[in-house]
Amino acid sequence: MKLQWLGHSCFKIALNDGRTIVTDPYDDTVGYPPLHVKADIVLSSHGHFDHNCFAAVEGDPEIINAPGEYVRGGATITGVHSFHDDARGAKRGDNVIFAVQDGDMKLVHLGDLGHLPDTDAQRAILRDTDILLIPIGGTYTITTPQAVALIGLYKPRAAVAMHYRNDYCHFPVTDCAEFVKETHADTLPNAVEVFKGALAGCYVMEI
Repeated sequence: MKLQWLGHSCFKIALNDGRTIVTDPYDDTVGYPPLHVKADIVLSSHGHFDHNCFAAVEGDPEIINAPGEYVRGGATITGVHSFHDDARGAKRGDNVIFAVQDGDMKLVHLGDLGHLPDTDAQRAILRDTDILLIPIGGTYTITTPQAVALIGLYKPRAAVAMHYRNDYCHFPVTDCAEFVKETHADTLPNAVEVFKGALAGCYVMEI
């Protein structure tokens, strides 16, 4: 599996069978460089402009944006319902947590999760995770302290921060400084090849 951060909550995931997944593509208003990426599958956690700009992804990809189980080639994608806020969706609606199982590697993308997991399905999807892609910025998602607590509770092998303020994105969310301080997060290159046990701990990725 290969992982590349394209900005915000958007990652490119290259699977072992050659298929490519892109998560939560954003539009040009978010502040990151425009997306120039091709994919076989797009995972969209919810229907907001910074997570569902399907037109930015080349290749006529299949769009998966709902809970369920999807077997695609050698990978299994599982989506679990959650909420975009701490009021059971009353503020910002629904969110889908996606897990991608590719061989012995399990990657989980939390989307814009706005609360700590509180259902059996949400808890189950987080267990035995190799790479957790986790929002940390607050305002629209869980906060950095909540992200740190979630990591401590479910103990993924590695956690990669996303959806935070930086030189590109100026949303009213926090930056990654507190996350780095609290977790001693290291910096990863923009694109990395990952395999079982390759990463351990918490990370921010270069853009």
